[in-house]
Amino acid sequence: MKVLVLHSEDRLKLSRTRCDLVIDLGRAPSATYENWGRQSGYQVVSLFDFADENEDFNRIRFLTRLGAGSLVDSFGIDWWSILLPEIVPRIEQQLLVHRLSRHINEKCEIYSSRADYRSAALHFLLGGRLINLEGSLQTLLRQFRHYLHVGTNFDAHQIFQIAQDKFDRERFIRRRFGRPARCSSRPKILLPSAYTSVSRIALAYAKLLPDEQFLLACARDNAKLQELPANVQMKSLHPYFSVPDASEIASLSERWETLRTRLIDSAPEYKSAATVGLFEQIPSLLRWGITIRDAWKRLFDSENIRSCFSADHTNPYTRIPVLLARYAEIPAVACHHGALDSWMAITTHDADLYVAKNGMEHDYMTRVCGIDSAKVLHVAPPHPVESFPGSRESEIAPRQDIKNQRWLVFFTEPYALGSWRVEEVYRELLPPLGALAERSGLKLVFKLHPFESERGHRNLLLRLWPREKVREIGIITGPISEKLWRNARIALTVQSSVALECVARGIPIFLCGWLGDSFPSYIRQYQRFGIGHLLENVGQINDIPNLLESAPVGFNATQDLQSQGSATEALRELLLGLVPVPIAAKG
Repeated sequence: MKVLVLHSEDRLKLSRTRCDLVIDLGRAPSATYENWGRQSGYQVVSLFDFADENEDFNRIRFLTRLGAGSLVDSFGIDWWSILLPEIVPRIEQQLLVHRLSRHINEKCEIYSSRADYRSAALHFLLGGRLINLEGSLQTLLRQFRHYLHVGTNFDAHQIFQIAQDKFDRERFIRRRFGRPARCSSRPKILLPSAYTSVSRIALAYAKLLPDEQFLLACARDNAKLQELPANVQMKSLHPYFSVPDASEIASLSERWETLRTRLIDSAPEYKSAATVGLFEQIPSLLRWGITIRDAWKRLFDSENIRSCFSADHTNPYTRIPVLLARYAEIPAVACHHGALDSWMAITTHDADLYVAKNGMEHDYMTRVCGIDSAKVLHVAPPHPVESFPGSRESEIAPRQDIKNQRWLVFFTEPYALGSWRVEEVYRELLPPLGALAERSGLKLVFKLHPFESERGHRNLLLRLWPREKVREIGIITGPISEKLWRNARIALTVQSSVALECVARGIPIFLCGWLGDSFPSYIRQYQRFGIGHLLENVGQINDIPNLLESAPVGFNATQDLQSQGSATEALRELLLGLVPVPIAAKG
């Protein structure tokens, strides 16, 4: 049997080799694979077709717990838990490869469009031959095209941030351009952040406590905001970085090797992961994590920090301060900047208290993630967009065309991060979205996710549609403005937290369920609480006008999206250390 493994960034080339099965390492709408199958005569499937939401979720939880408690440092930080966001995505891929291998269940000639750990894992499990179709010259050309793509699809600020993250991860360069500046000696509540979305929700909560002082500490330049409330100061974490202790890193690396051996002996997924080199990054990740920890520790030592409020408990940049706060025996509170955070179901619950923004998130934290209800407080923040305006409206059409119109708004998400073939996604979406906008007398507007760029989205649209049609499409970047909410008449997204905003504002919101994550199902939680209307396939976009006419009231049925003032006071008292932490948090 001949199997072609196609990388998500590669196209299917019929002249490469004859095969019995094509496995796409990316994801695309089902129509894409049907078209490829008709054109090639091959059977074409996605690796993600082998996902099983419940089984995969439970297996991941089991696998991650095998390493818990083995890499704890002197501050009580379990580095295995901290690094899970860097490890789990590839372990998830191992689960899918193992299930694929059982489906094939025979030796194969495996042709890989490029060298890839999933092709190597499939070869390890099935045997046979593994042939890499990409030569060294082709690799160089591909890398050149990658950098060319970055240069032509992102603005200067985004490119600069990408370069910093890639080439100055330990702040060897940036820490030399400034000294840690002491703020006022008045006690402050620390707001750690690494992204603007995290900063905005953290500052929204700071707005609830106007009499308290907050310090927004930015671990990355992308976390900085132009406007701050009067009770918030902002500073960069860069000057606090330094060279980590080599002996501590050596000790942790030695313990990692012991854990690595135990993991390989405990589960077949870890054995195949080790065989294809997925564990080789762990020592460098440990060093990276230690440098982040030490930088936060220096900030804690130089500032009068009375408590920590993190709006992202998953990212190492913003989770480590929570653990240092607990080590310093000061209150540590966490929330999530989006609607839901599935990582809560995998990682340990380190904060003294978790803040849920609404009843839906409270249910998810306690029922799905297993957080003790005594550790969850329901406090709804004010709308961040009202306090921090600054959306930038830009479109291929003249600027005046986007103003004072009624809009059909599609809130995009970073599909490429979920291995989606972005061009195929929009190839399917554009025709029905354009037809719906024309039928409804609305202007089609794309509100981009912060990880996307206006230039890149414009280039994508021009590749798929005639220029004259693209000129009629609006593109909006930056924070969501009140003008967008005023103009929006119909909204679509996949699983973005913007769905809650739409419901709260009475804007009909439709969820493109066929583009959702294989697990965990945020869309399922939305449906549990009546958030939005689920579309099962792209054809149902054409039914939206009929759905609006037949059930207009259902779209305005809001859930409990507001909190009591007493909850805000309880949050304030905990952050100020006026009350003991919940009993469940002490365990």
